[in-house]
Amino acid sequence: MIHGLTFKEYIEDEKNKLSEMNKAEKKDYFKEYYLKTVIFAVIVLILLIWILIDVGINMRHSIVTGGVVNLDISEEGSLYLGNDYRDYLGKSKLTNKVNIAPGIFLDRNEPESYTIFQAELATNSYNYLITDDVGLEFVNGIECLADLDEVLDSDLSGKLADKKIYKKSGESDKEIAAAIDITDTAFTKDYIKTGEKVYFVVSGKPEEYESAIGILKYILEKK
Repeated sequence: MIHGLTFKEYIEDEKNKLSEMNKAEKKDYFKEYYLKTVIFAVIVLILLIWILIDVGINMRHSIVTGGVVNLDISEEGSLYLGNDYRDYLGKSKLTNKVNIAPGIFLDRNEPESYTIFQAELATNSYNYLITDDVGLEFVNGIECLADLDEVLDSDLSGKLADKKIYKKSGESDKEIAAAIDITDTAFTKDYIKTGEKVYFVVSGKPEEYESAIGILKYILEKK
Protein backbone atom coordinates (compact mmCIF):
# COMPACT_ATOMS: atom_id res chain seq x y z
CA MET A 1 0.00 0.00 0.00
CA ILE A 2 1.23 3.51 -0.88
CA HIS A 3 -0.59 6.37 0.84
CA GLY A 4 -3.68 4.11 1.22
CA LEU A 5 -3.52 2.99 -2.42
CA THR A 6 -2.51 -0.31 -3.93
CA PHE A 7 0.58 -0.19 -6.15
CA LYS A 8 -1.62 -0.45 -9.26
CA GLU A 9 -3.85 2.38 -8.03
CA TYR A 10 -0.81 4.49 -7.21
CA ILE A 11 0.57 4.06 -10.74
CA GLU A 12 -2.77 5.05 -12.27
CA ASP A 13 -2.96 8.11 -9.99
CA GLU A 14 0.53 9.21 -11.03
CA LYS A 15 -0.33 8.74 -14.71
CA ASN A 16 -3.40 10.92 -14.29
CA LYS A 17 -1.39 13.65 -12.56
CA LEU A 18 1.28 13.63 -15.26
CA SER A 19 -1.29 13.69 -18.06
CA GLU A 20 -2.54 17.03 -16.76
CA MET A 21 0.91 18.63 -16.66
CA ASN A 22 2.94 20.32 -19.35
CA LYS A 23 6.60 19.45 -19.98
CA ALA A 24 8.00 21.99 -17.52
CA GLU A 25 5.60 20.91 -14.78
CA LYS A 26 6.48 17.28 -15.30
CA LYS A 27 10.18 18.15 -14.99
CA ASP A 28 9.63 20.06 -11.74
CA TYR A 29 7.41 17.29 -10.37
CA PHE A 30 10.08 14.67 -11.09
CA LYS A 31 12.79 16.76 -9.41
CA GLU A 32 10.66 17.34 -6.33
CA TYR A 33 9.32 13.83 -5.76
CA TYR A 34 11.60 11.33 -7.55
CA LEU A 35 15.08 12.71 -8.23
CA LYS A 36 16.49 11.98 -4.75
CA THR A 37 15.02 8.47 -4.85
CA VAL A 38 16.53 7.80 -8.28
CA ILE A 39 19.95 9.11 -7.20
CA PHE A 40 19.83 6.97 -4.05
CA ALA A 41 18.83 3.89 -6.09
CA VAL A 42 21.69 4.46 -8.56
CA ILE A 43 24.21 4.82 -5.70
CA VAL A 44 22.95 1.62 -4.08
CA LEU A 45 23.15 -0.20 -7.42
CA ILE A 46 26.75 0.98 -7.99
CA LEU A 47 27.74 -0.13 -4.49
CA LEU A 48 26.15 -3.54 -5.00
CA ILE A 49 27.94 -4.00 -8.32
CA TRP A 50 31.26 -2.94 -6.74
CA ILE A 51 30.77 -5.36 -3.82
CA LEU A 52 29.90 -8.23 -6.16
CA ILE A 53 32.96 -7.54 -8.32
CA ASP A 54 35.22 -7.26 -5.26
CA VAL A 55 33.88 -10.49 -3.79
CA GLY A 56 34.28 -12.22 -7.14
CA ILE A 57 37.90 -11.09 -7.46
CA ASN A 58 38.77 -12.17 -3.92
CA MET A 59 37.12 -15.55 -4.37
CA ARG A 60 39.22 -16.44 -7.41
CA HIS A 61 41.51 -19.44 -6.98
CA SER A 62 45.07 -18.41 -6.07
CA ILE A 63 47.47 -20.34 -8.30
CA VAL A 64 50.62 -19.16 -6.54
CA THR A 65 51.80 -16.26 -4.38
CA GLY A 66 55.33 -14.90 -4.48
CA GLY A 67 57.38 -12.04 -3.12
CA VAL A 68 60.45 -10.17 -4.34
CA VAL A 69 62.65 -9.18 -1.40
CA ASN A 70 65.34 -6.46 -1.41
CA LEU A 71 65.45 -6.40 -5.21
CA ASP A 72 64.20 -3.98 -7.85
CA ILE A 73 62.08 -5.84 -10.35
CA SER A 74 60.68 -4.10 -13.42
CA GLU A 75 56.97 -3.84 -14.17
CA GLU A 76 57.51 -6.31 -16.99
CA GLY A 77 59.07 -8.72 -14.49
CA SER A 78 56.11 -8.42 -12.14
CA LEU A 79 53.78 -9.04 -15.06
CA TYR A 80 55.85 -12.06 -16.10
CA LEU A 81 55.43 -13.56 -12.63
CA GLY A 82 51.77 -12.52 -12.45
CA ASN A 83 49.21 -12.50 -15.22
CA ASP A 84 51.66 -13.81 -17.84
CA TYR A 85 52.19 -16.94 -15.74
CA ARG A 86 48.44 -17.44 -15.40
CA ASP A 87 48.11 -17.15 -19.19
CA TYR A 88 51.07 -19.52 -19.65
CA LEU A 89 49.14 -22.11 -17.64
CA GLY A 90 46.04 -21.48 -19.74
CA LYS A 91 43.95 -20.53 -16.69
CA SER A 92 40.93 -18.24 -16.89
CA LYS A 93 41.38 -14.77 -15.42
CA LEU A 94 37.77 -14.86 -14.24
CA THR A 95 38.37 -17.71 -11.82
CA ASN A 96 42.14 -17.66 -11.20
CA LYS A 97 44.76 -15.22 -10.00
CA VAL A 98 48.52 -15.13 -9.47
CA ASN A 99 49.75 -12.94 -6.63
CA ILE A 100 53.12 -11.21 -6.62
CA ALA A 101 54.44 -8.71 -4.05
CA PRO A 102 57.27 -6.91 -5.87
CA GLY A 103 58.29 -4.37 -3.24
CA ILE A 104 59.37 -6.12 -0.02
CA PHE A 105 62.37 -4.31 1.41
CA LEU A 106 64.08 -5.13 4.71
CA ASP A 107 65.76 -2.16 6.37
CA ARG A 108 67.86 -2.48 9.54
CA ASN A 109 66.93 1.11 10.35
CA GLU A 110 63.27 0.15 10.24
CA PRO A 111 62.88 -2.96 12.44
CA GLU A 112 59.15 -3.07 11.72
CA SER A 113 59.96 -4.05 8.12
CA TYR A 114 61.41 -7.31 9.48
CA THR A 115 58.57 -7.79 11.96
CA ILE A 116 55.87 -7.39 9.32
CA PHE A 117 57.65 -9.68 6.88
CA GLN A 118 58.22 -12.35 9.53
CA ALA A 119 54.53 -12.23 10.45
CA GLU A 120 53.61 -12.76 6.80
CA LEU A 121 55.95 -15.74 6.60
CA ALA A 122 54.49 -17.17 9.81
CA THR A 123 51.05 -17.18 8.19
CA ASN A 124 52.37 -18.85 5.02
CA SER A 125 51.64 -15.80 2.89
CA TYR A 126 54.19 -16.72 0.23
CA ASN A 127 54.77 -19.92 -1.75
CA TYR A 128 58.10 -18.65 -3.00
CA LEU A 129 60.49 -15.71 -2.67
CA ILE A 130 63.09 -14.16 -4.95
CA THR A 131 65.70 -12.44 -2.83
CA ASP A 132 69.28 -11.31 -2.26
CA ASP A 133 71.86 -12.49 0.30
CA VAL A 134 70.36 -10.42 3.13
CA GLY A 135 66.86 -11.72 2.51
CA LEU A 136 68.11 -15.29 2.18
CA GLU A 137 69.92 -15.14 5.51
CA PHE A 138 66.82 -13.78 7.22
CA VAL A 139 64.30 -16.29 5.87
CA ASN A 140 66.68 -19.19 6.42
CA GLY A 141 67.29 -18.02 9.99
CA ILE A 142 63.62 -18.31 10.89
CA GLU A 143 63.38 -21.81 9.45
CA CYS A 144 60.57 -21.24 6.96
CA LEU A 145 62.20 -22.74 3.87
CA ALA A 146 61.70 -26.04 2.12
CA ASP A 147 64.68 -28.36 1.64
CA LEU A 148 64.97 -28.33 -2.14
CA ASP A 149 66.74 -31.69 -2.12
CA GLU A 150 63.46 -33.12 -0.86
CA VAL A 151 61.10 -30.96 -2.91
CA LEU A 152 62.55 -30.98 -6.42
CA ASP A 153 61.99 -33.98 -8.66
CA SER A 154 65.12 -35.97 -9.49
CA ASP A 155 65.44 -34.58 -13.01
CA LEU A 156 65.22 -30.92 -12.01
CA SER A 157 67.33 -31.52 -8.90
CA GLY A 158 70.12 -32.95 -11.06
CA LYS A 159 69.99 -30.07 -13.53
CA LEU A 160 70.26 -27.54 -10.71
CA ALA A 161 72.88 -29.39 -8.66
CA ASP A 162 75.52 -26.67 -9.15
CA LYS A 163 72.99 -23.90 -8.42
CA LYS A 164 71.82 -25.13 -5.03
CA ILE A 165 72.80 -23.07 -2.00
CA TYR A 166 73.24 -25.11 1.17
CA LYS A 167 72.78 -23.59 4.59
CA LYS A 168 72.16 -24.70 8.14
CA SER A 169 68.51 -24.10 8.87
CA GLY A 170 67.92 -21.77 11.81
CA GLU A 171 69.51 -22.91 15.05
CA SER A 172 69.59 -26.57 14.04
CA ASP A 173 72.67 -28.34 12.72
CA LYS A 174 70.74 -29.70 9.75
CA GLU A 175 72.02 -28.39 6.44
CA ILE A 176 69.42 -28.02 3.71
CA ALA A 177 69.34 -26.98 0.08
CA ALA A 178 67.83 -23.62 1.00
CA ALA A 179 67.90 -21.79 -2.33
CA ILE A 180 68.56 -21.90 -6.05
CA ASP A 181 70.96 -19.31 -7.47
CA ILE A 182 69.10 -17.75 -10.43
CA THR A 183 71.53 -14.84 -10.92
CA ASP A 184 72.58 -15.92 -14.40
CA THR A 185 69.12 -16.72 -15.75
CA ALA A 186 67.53 -14.75 -18.59
CA PHE A 187 64.72 -13.84 -16.19
CA THR A 188 67.08 -12.07 -13.77
CA LYS A 189 69.08 -10.38 -16.51
CA ASP A 190 65.94 -9.05 -18.19
CA TYR A 191 63.86 -8.02 -15.19
CA ILE A 192 65.94 -7.45 -12.05
CA LYS A 193 68.30 -4.53 -11.60
CA THR A 194 71.08 -5.70 -9.32
CA GLY A 195 74.77 -6.42 -9.09
CA GLU A 196 74.08 -8.87 -6.28
CA LYS A 197 73.28 -12.55 -6.21
CA VAL A 198 69.63 -13.47 -6.78
CA TYR A 199 68.06 -16.54 -5.19
CA PHE A 200 64.81 -18.48 -5.47
CA VAL A 201 63.45 -20.13 -2.33
CA VAL A 202 60.34 -22.20 -1.59
CA SER A 203 58.32 -21.36 1.51
CA GLY A 204 54.79 -21.64 2.86
CA LYS A 205 52.74 -24.80 3.28
CA PRO A 206 54.29 -28.15 2.22
CA GLU A 207 51.10 -29.10 0.37
CA GLU A 208 51.59 -26.01 -1.81
CA TYR A 209 55.28 -26.53 -2.64
CA GLU A 210 54.37 -27.76 -6.12
CA SER A 211 52.93 -24.36 -7.02
CA ALA A 212 56.31 -22.78 -6.26
CA ILE A 213 58.21 -25.45 -8.20
CA GLY A 214 55.94 -24.74 -11.16
CA ILE A 215 56.94 -21.09 -11.31
CA LEU A 216 60.62 -21.99 -10.76
CA LYS A 217 60.45 -24.12 -13.91
CA TYR A 218 58.71 -21.25 -15.70
CA ILE A 219 61.51 -18.85 -14.68
CA LEU A 220 64.20 -21.27 -15.81
CA GLU A 221 62.50 -21.77 -19.19
CA LYS A 222 62.75 -18.09 -20.13
CA LYS A 223 65.15 -17.51 -23.00
